[in-house]
Amino acid sequence: MSLSFTYFGRAFLFLNWYKTMGKFANKNIYIDDSASSIVAYQVILITVFGIHFQQQWLLLLLAFDFLLRATGLFASPLYFVAKKVSEFLYFEKKPVFAGPKRFAAMLGFVMTILIAFFYDSQIGIFLGITLIALAALESVFNVCIGCYIYNFLIVPIQNKINNSPK
Repeated sequence: MSLSFTYFGRAFLFLNWYKTMGKFANKNIYIDDSASSIVAYQVILITVFGIHFQQQWLLLLLAFDFLLRATGLFASPLYFVAKKVSEFLYFEKKPVFAGPKRFAAMLGFVMTILIAFFYDSQIGIFLGITLIALAALESVFNVCIGCYIYNFLIVPIQNKINNSPK
């Protein structure tokens, strides 16, 4: 009897915590594109330092930030800093749809986990250079490769599912 109460109590505490943290959640379907370019620059810096100095913990923190941005449940620390920097520098706000950016963040999460796992080998260095190149494309030229993958891979699947007869 007390075992089931414990499970219900934990579930209740989790639901209470989730409701409380909901006000901090990033529920927007649009994000600021200039802030995401600044985030990409931060990703470049963290990846370079993490690989060059072989600091696995930096790469794991970056992976955690990618996960936060991909899920949208909580505000990402890198995105928070980027928004403050873009406000300070008076960058023009450019709202873009968040779906492709979240998909790109999930790809970044997977890539960063692989980099953290292989950080001291040639595979890790190659993946790190690839991540740096992709983040540089986003930061400098505003080209999101993960967003293109989303548009060519995920959107047709969603359209097929939505248009299928029920």
